[in-house]
Amino acid sequence: MKKNSNFFPMVTLGQIIGCVVCFPLLIFLVNVFYYSNKYNDDAVLYYKDYIKKSYNIIVTMPEEKSKYYLKNQDEDIKTSETFIKKIDNNFFSNPEAYYIPFYSVEYKKYFSIMCFIGMNEMYWPYGMKVTLMVNKDEMNNPKYGTKENPVPILRYIGVDESIRDYDKDYDRKYMDSVYSENVIGYLKYKMPKGEFKRRFKNKGD
Repeated sequence: MKKNSNFFPMVTLGQIIGCVVCFPLLIFLVNVFYYSNKYNDDAVLYYKDYIKKSYNIIVTMPEEKSKYYLKNQDEDIKTSETFIKKIDNNFFSNPEAYYIPFYSVEYKKYFSIMCFIGMNEMYWPYGMKVTLMVNKDEMNNPKYGTKENPVPILRYIGVDESIRDYDKDYDRKYMDSVYSENVIGYLKYKMPKGEFKRRFKNKGD
């Protein structure tokens, strides 16, 4: 039986067209229709509303090996996350967040210190008293404060000593900037879209 020699070049041509045209087109469509609408991109318009409803509490952090840190209970607990903004060759340009979830004996709630910026400028205050800023709506909501959904902490400073180099805890301008960036990061990337819309965009309805 005579083989069709024209078949193989056509197959190769089809593969080339698929790689050169179809795959990039697929990536483009995913970026446009999925990633462009995945996050709360207008969070910067509402972060001040979140901050206005926040206040300070003081807690004593657990010791390093304490089971009150969720990472000491479950090695699979999420302590970091990368938020992919689009599919491209620059993965390291995507924003990241670091989490330290723990249980507070004083408040009988789970909290999670969330760091979207400045993580490398602080050390962890094991066993120290710290001032944590919490949001009133989240503190009063029974859906928050559980192991599965801890109250987010986006501003944290030492009480008796700074937990950042060069006493940056007590640099008001610096800490306000870090806090604002953390709030924007949390609202944009972490808060579910439905909750963000209900709490901020539909509040006047």
